[in-house]
Amino acid sequence: MTNCNSQKFPSTCEESTLIKTFHNTGEVIRYQEIAPIINSLLDGVVLRQENGKYYKAIYTDNTINIEWYRCTYPTDLTNGTGDKVMLTKAINTAAYLGATLRFDAKEYIVNEQLSFQDITCFRLLGDKQHTVVKSDKKNEGRLEGFYFSFIRCHNVIIEGLRFDQNKSNLITYSTADDAAHKEFNSGIYFFESSNIEITNCHFFDLYNRAVRIYSCYGDININNSLFESGVQEQIYVMEHLVVAQCPYAKVIVENNAFKNAENHNPDHGVVAIYAYELGEKGSVFINNNYFEYCGRNHTGVHRLYAIDFYDNVNNFIISNNIFKNMIWGAIRFDGTRENGIICNNVIHQLIADQDGMIMAASREAEKYNQTIFKNISINNNILDAATELSHGISIQGLSPFCAAENIEISNNKMYNLRYGIRIHGDVSVVSINNNQAFNLIGIGINIEGFKTGFNNVPLEPKKIEKIYINDNHLNARPETSFNGFVGIQINGLESKSKFMGRVLINDNFISGNSTGAGIVINTGKTLENKVTVAGNTVENLSMGFFIRTNKIFVKDNLIYNATEPIRDADVPGQTIYHENFYNNVII
Repeated sequence: MTNCNSQKFPSTCEESTLIKTFHNTGEVIRYQEIAPIINSLLDGVVLRQENGKYYKAIYTDNTINIEWYRCTYPTDLTNGTGDKVMLTKAINTAAYLGATLRFDAKEYIVNEQLSFQDITCFRLLGDKQHTVVKSDKKNEGRLEGFYFSFIRCHNVIIEGLRFDQNKSNLITYSTADDAAHKEFNSGIYFFESSNIEITNCHFFDLYNRAVRIYSCYGDININNSLFESGVQEQIYVMEHLVVAQCPYAKVIVENNAFKNAENHNPDHGVVAIYAYELGEKGSVFINNNYFEYCGRNHTGVHRLYAIDFYDNVNNFIISNNIFKNMIWGAIRFDGTRENGIICNNVIHQLIADQDGMIMAASREAEKYNQTIFKNISINNNILDAATELSHGISIQGLSPFCAAENIEISNNKMYNLRYGIRIHGDVSVVSINNNQAFNLIGIGINIEGFKTGFNNVPLEPKKIEKIYINDNHLNARPETSFNGFVGIQINGLESKSKFMGRVLINDNFISGNSTGAGIVINTGKTLENKVTVAGNTVENLSMGFFIRTNKIFVKDNLIYNATEPIRDADVPGQTIYHENFYNNVII
């Protein structure tokens, strides 16, 4: 750990022998004489040499003013380098002294990436409203990379700066730009660094990325910042915040806003947070953020969801966030190994995606060697859709080496969806309880007792078992023109494979619109003697129960106002197997 308490130079009580006036700021600065330092550290402003002696400016609150440098290193508009020299000198000096570098309420021109290596214990401080870092290049004249790049830098705070990423004045990013490998006019980059905080900053007019943190460790804290994008024309790299390959880091993203311009075309949507390989030895906490018009479809080559954990993000909590007008999914964690909580989020989806507002999956391809997918809790979220096409929550156990294990989906509220909860592929020990759905037009809870991969290629299931569905409240959309409602549906396969384990469906309340069905047990020998339907209440449906498989245990249910309370014509002679239709009350 870097020691930021060490003092480079002792304070002095002796009278200053060197005094300078910075006329552009009106400040008179006194200097103290110091021991000789190497000439490369001298910046001619805070650290200077005169008459063979070495001096350091005396400043208060451990803060130096970047404007002290302006007259010595003025903005270069002739050669187009802008404030490169001034910024480079001042930041390196602040890091050497372990000081705060205060920016004034003005624009700072950066037309090429400013790179800093092996510097520590400094803070860049702007006034939040007026301090702007920007490029004045236009059209094809883009800045390749980031305004600020920090490599092997530690204990860094960036506060109160605004980054104008200048998309409005540049050509559209395209496949000719080596899409997905090259970026332009991005804000801040950290590599192999530690203990990073970005706070009260504003990133706007997004071109490719605002912040990218890669292969870092220690505490990474992004808080109280605003990320904005106008309407995009490209389909490639558009991500506000990327945190990747930081398995030992403690990552906190809290109290930020990710606001994109109104957009109804998910081809050109923007991803708010993209992450991979986090939390293996550390943790990830995404809390109390605001997201608007986020998400993108599969047209481009990069990430999709507002929060997209694409591979091996573990030990995470995503909580208390508000997602407004999503134009694709809100939260995806694909390839997570273990330990995730998604709770107390409010999600409003404007344009439906293909998998679900919240989607979790293990990796299908053998090359990922995913052998664990366990301990996932999705609870107390509100999922609301603008149209009846949206999907709610999806769990997909696709890995050939493991099942999704110890999964809880509980106490979620869903409104105006096509499908509520979908379980697909290999799973073991799944509890779906106390969820409430209103205005459903499709299936409330769908257990797909089979497994398919990319492009719907059939895969061999290993284990689909111990699924507990209880105390859910599922309601159809009231208009009878919507006639595809099913409260709970279980699907199986006709093979005699023994991968299927017990499914218990009990104490659910399902209410229709005089069409549709309450509980459907579809065809499939794999379901025989595996499914119990007990203690449920269903009402106002075309069919109460639709039983299409032999040896289903149905007991102690209440069926109100169903045109056909129990349909079992597909399994003649099996309606009383071990008293499996017992004590059901039809009213």
